[in-house]
Amino acid sequence: DPRDSTSIPGDRPDYLEGLGQGIRGLRIGVPREYFDEAIDAEVKGVVSQAISVLKGLGAEVEEVSLPSTSFGLSVYYIIAPSECSANMARYDGVKYGFSYQDSRDVQEAMEMTRQLGFGPEVKRRIMLGTYALSAGYYDAYYLKALKVRTLLRRELEDVFQRCQVLVSPTSPSVAFPLGQRTADPVQMYLSDICTIPVNIAGIPAISIPCGFAQGMPVGLQLIGAALSEPTLLRTAYAYEQATEWHRARPAL
Repeated sequence: DPRDSTSIPGDRPDYLEGLGQGIRGLRIGVPREYFDEAIDAEVKGVVSQAISVLKGLGAEVEEVSLPSTSFGLSVYYIIAPSECSANMARYDGVKYGFSYQDSRDVQEAMEMTRQLGFGPEVKRRIMLGTYALSAGYYDAYYLKALKVRTLLRRELEDVFQRCQVLVSPTSPSVAFPLGQRTADPVQMYLSDICTIPVNIAGIPAISIPCGFAQGMPVGLQLIGAALSEPTLLRTAYAYEQATEWHRARPAL
């Protein structure tokens, strides 16, 4: 968009181009850090079978390493709450969203709007971010997290010099029962360990069904370099044409 300074310049690529070309010769990397002891053994087995399918389609698969991956979760839960805190500090309920109406003055209206309009997780992230940005902690937490994010980005850029696509589980475990982990936010956050590094690096990824474990679906995450969406979609399409997992539907 020429009127949006944050838009990427240039023409939009044809994302569907090459969908039927297959992936013979495609270089695929398997980051060893995404298959450590934190990943459920059954999930790991299903994803390994999916990688074998990609290899059978002619892809060249090799193991790679992203050492900074282990810091991804910590970095994200410093940067994201900090941005959340900075953004939500502007929220007053005047122009949009929820607004508490039975107030005696502006101060009470703002306090009650934020108290009643934000859920517990939003409040938790605002407090975490406010702490990370506070005097005496900005350099120790937020600034350091930005530096580690840069390190992670550079590691990914180096790996993409050798590989066109990376593969990993989408989640370290299958879906858990609703409400099971709400009392332990850290356990909830650990469910994001495979996707968070991609998010903080600002690169594309896609998740597709690749099998079942414990009666629940398992996702295969395909990760690409910046602006490599056509390659990711071609890889995902090739896998789907070779398998039937995407056709599975629950009996409702």
